[in-house]
Amino acid sequence: MHVYRKLLVALVALCLWSASSVAAAAASYEVSATISHAGKSFASPSATVLADQPATIQVSGKDGYKLTLIVTDMTADEIKVVATLDSSHGSMAPTVVVRPDQAAAVSVGDLGLKLTVRRSGG
Repeated sequence: MHVYRKLLVALVALCLWSASSVAAAAASYEVSATISHAGKSFASPSATVLADQPATIQVSGKDGYKLTLIVTDMTADEIKVVATLDSSHGSMAPTVVVRPDQAAAVSVGDLGLKLTVRRSGG
C-alpha cells in the first residue's frame, strides 16, 4: 500500500510539472515594429511570437528587410527582445528590455527600430 501511495504522488507531481511546462511553452506575444531610415518609416510589421522561439518577417523589394525576433519574459514589467534586422538601408542586432504595451526605440546610424510588445498567451 505504501508503494502505491508513493507512485500516486510521483504521478501527480509529474502531471503538474508537465502541465506547467505546456503552459510556459504556450506563452506568446504580439509584437509591433516600425522600421525607419533617416527618420522616415518604411515598414510597420507585426507578428505573434512564441516565447523563446525565433519569428521572422521578410519582405523583398526596394525597401526590403528581414526582421527576426526572439521574445523572453523576464518579470511582470520586463520583456527581453532579441532582434536581428537586415534591410536595404543597413543592419542591426539589438537586444532590448521593454515594458509591456510601451514602445521602445533603438537606432544605429540612420536605421531605426521601434518595438511594442503585448503579452497575449500563456
